[in-house]
Amino acid sequence: MVAAILALSLALVSWLGRNIADPAWLALGLAIAAACVAVYGTLKAGLLEFSPEVLAGDVIVPRPSRAAGDVKLLLPLQFTNAGAAGGVVEWVAVRLTIDGDIQRSVLLSPVAEVDMQRFIQAKRKLDDENAIEPFTAFPLDGKRSLAKFVLFDVAERGRTEPLRLRPGRWGFELFVKSTADRAPKLERCFEHVVERKHTEQFAADTPVYLINYQITLPSARRELAGAEWMPRQARYSN
Repeated sequence: MVAAILALSLALVSWLGRNIADPAWLALGLAIAAACVAVYGTLKAGLLEFSPEVLAGDVIVPRPSRAAGDVKLLLPLQFTNAGAAGGVVEWVAVRLTIDGDIQRSVLLSPVAEVDMQRFIQAKRKLDDENAIEPFTAFPLDGKRSLAKFVLFDVAERGRTEPLRLRPGRWGFELFVKSTADRAPKLERCFEHVVERKHTEQFAADTPVYLINYQITLPSARRELAGAEWMPRQARYSN
């Protein structure tokens, strides 16, 4: 394609050279040829780049483990590569801010990837070691999508108080680091209102489901797991 554009541009320059005596037109023709090649190169690079996107908005609070009663958050994430070239998703993280108190924001890091089939079989509790595996960087081919259930926990355990489920407006900021960008990129922002009924559910050893209906997730939810990952009568946050 580049060769065709270059040939056409050179033909135009040759025609101008034979039919127009003014050398300025020849320079203009060369400039047009160079511009055509540059524009096409830019468009081609854009089509072939690695362009990952993440769809998120739902949050699951699994039943508390026997080992500890602190809260971990399970997020269904849909990774999509809008570009034609493949790349690697290296890292994800969530910044949690409750009631807009930025000074007390907490960074959550991925501690595991959850197998939803086994998680459901374990009655939505994380005690089953077969249901989880370490979260690691993963490749994403061009024009492909990949669904993952990622478990997040406080990044600096021991230095920061354990996360507790309490009423308030929970704001989530999802960051992704991939080979497409030199620095982590803010991909999604969403909120959930945690009510007293949610804390009572959790205290009663029941998983909590915070579902965001402001984003178009129905098809993504169906793709995330073959089995039903959310009870039919789950209580929603909004």
